[in-house]
Amino acid sequence: MEQVDSVIIISDTEGDNEDETSVFIVEDSPEALDTSKDKSTEVIDEECGLAITYSKKGNVMPHARYDCVEQDFTRTENEVSGPTGSNLKFCDQCYCYICDKLASECQYWNLPSFCHCNAHNKSKYWKAHRDVALTGALSIFNFDLVDIDSELRHGGALLQTFCLELALEYNNYMMGIITSRSSLIPCICSCHNQFKIFCEMCQMNHVEIQLYSYTPVFNMVNKFLHQTEKEKPKTAAIMMIGVAKEILLHKQPPQEVFNKNDQTSTPSQAVPIFMHRITGALQRMLVLNDFPPYLFNKLKTFYKSLVLPSHCFIFTNSLNVLSWEDPFLTSILRGQNITGQRQKKGRKETFWEDFPVVHARVERMEAREEYRELVRYLRVIKCNDTLKLRALRDKVPFYFCKYGDFNSAAQSFHLSTSLTCCIACRLTPYQYKVYLKILRTGTVPTTCELSDSGQWVHVEGGKLLKSCILLKCSLRILFVNAVLYRDVHCWSRLIQIHCNYFSMEADVLQVPPAGFVKNTAILAASVLADLKSGIVGLPKPFSSVLHREATLILVTMAAAQMLHKNISMMKLVLPLIVAYGKNFWALKLLFDSLSTKEEILHNFCAMLSNNIYIHRSMMIDVVKCHDANYVSDLVTLFLSFEQTTVQSLSIPVLNVLVEEWHEFKTMEHLWIQSLHTFLQTKVVPAMEMVNTAQFTELRNKLNRIL
Repeated sequence: MEQVDSVIIISDTEGDNEDETSVFIVEDSPEALDTSKDKSTEVIDEECGLAITYSKKGNVMPHARYDCVEQDFTRTENEVSGPTGSNLKFCDQCYCYICDKLASECQYWNLPSFCHCNAHNKSKYWKAHRDVALTGALSIFNFDLVDIDSELRHGGALLQTFCLELALEYNNYMMGIITSRSSLIPCICSCHNQFKIFCEMCQMNHVEIQLYSYTPVFNMVNKFLHQTEKEKPKTAAIMMIGVAKEILLHKQPPQEVFNKNDQTSTPSQAVPIFMHRITGALQRMLVLNDFPPYLFNKLKTFYKSLVLPSHCFIFTNSLNVLSWEDPFLTSILRGQNITGQRQKKGRKETFWEDFPVVHARVERMEAREEYRELVRYLRVIKCNDTLKLRALRDKVPFYFCKYGDFNSAAQSFHLSTSLTCCIACRLTPYQYKVYLKILRTGTVPTTCELSDSGQWVHVEGGKLLKSCILLKCSLRILFVNAVLYRDVHCWSRLIQIHCNYFSMEADVLQVPPAGFVKNTAILAASVLADLKSGIVGLPKPFSSVLHREATLILVTMAAAQMLHKNISMMKLVLPLIVAYGKNFWALKLLFDSLSTKEEILHNFCAMLSNNIYIHRSMMIDVVKCHDANYVSDLVTLFLSFEQTTVQSLSIPVLNVLVEEWHEFKTMEHLWIQSLHTFLQTKVVPAMEMVNTAQFTELRNKLNRIL
């Protein structure tokens, strides 16, 4: 058995002073201890009031130097010039309070200006040093030790390693490179070729100068920032804001640089580039990630403490990002504040955020499908980039549709502010067609992209627009947007949706009475004029039993007006004809409206005839989609007009039909038989009455296939 060196004496009563301990270590004493055996006999010291009931040798466990029982320790507040008392001595189990290593392994145990042997836990000075040693680079953020998790610790370790490497590279930059001035500006003096020496004229071009290039430092920081983008959010935030602190301290020597046009050659040009990148990334992190409040606030507080040089003053308040729990922001998202303003300390405060923050909030609310809150946010937010903010606001009608408020979506197309025009002015033809499909069907894409492709779903709880509201909205958009107004595909899509396209109903409307068509067409002129001037009321025919027919008449008259104005600039009109489907009464109205000006009708028919030949695949697809009566009715319609220009449109239709007859052999027998009968009984006899060369040639082709 090992020799007993000391015993532990436990007092029966606790002391009044909390700093005192109830456990005492009794020094080795021949009188008190018998080393031959453990003692279990009770010994009572009446004078001290203590009882020794059992004693055994105590094992010395690892401990801080100031807790050592073998060596005395003298406490001082911040003595670092040298060891105090016998603090230099230590036992085998003594640990350094600062390094957390055995005292025998501490490199700074008795080193002047460090003297870790004097460290103890009752000194604020030494406790601060221990925190720095434990947290490394994280000490600059003043984190509580309990708040430092693995992500933060990893970020601190990477930052600390990088700062050491950066300091070496920056030191090399500050030392500069000694070279000749002629390395910058080549000397062209003739003395070099004649005398091999420098003359008085060019001697100054060959003096040695000291040049500086910040580019190697720039490349090192740039590589480190690329690394941060691959780390987890907490780690990346610590790394980025830590490197910002370092590069903001970089100075520029007054001497010359290698390339003044290179933005990476001087800190005054390079550091703002990095700060723009760092602040933008940090802003996104604070918005997109649910950082704990302590970390969120620490990052903002630390950024405010940074000393910005004159070339970085623009970044002064870049990290003043509101948390999602901020009362100002939550009042806006909940619809309690619709102005984006509040009174704070007697002053009016406007809701304003940097664009990276705005973009990040939009991205997060889209991901969480918080479309109602997103609309409220975009309506009041102000930012430093009005053009990019406008692009985000242009999706407000789409967000309305995403949660089923189609009426508000229709109204939002025409809302404008003092700084920008309405959203309708900036719609593209593709966006217009997608919006028409959304508003007509009550379905939306599953993604947050305004796209006609991909999966679409019905919006739960959404109420479809009334036909008259959809009509007014779609026409007003065309009237305020010149690009859409001249686009034939926009008009064809508008005609399609008012022919019940995209719906479960039949796409053929009933033929209204001739008097109704005539009166509604006359009334349409004044209605269109009102819509162009902003008056959105519609007369009674558009709410009658024939309201669907009335809306198609109005669209047809609007399309005719467009053709009267823009036919000379157009190259494609076939989609308009195809869009009517089998509503030939409305197509006839279109031709009648164009016939008021013979030149317009002639140009339209010539262009349509050319389109049928060039875009014959479109014509064939339309014929296949309908029954054989479609071709019959279309040709009959063309032949029913008195104008020869309209009659001649039947020639390209039938020519394409004859030339592509093999395309229809796969159709049902009844379909082919019906078309065959129509051509034989109606078309060929009608052509007997027309002796033009074109009709004669076509008649011969028909006779051959029949």
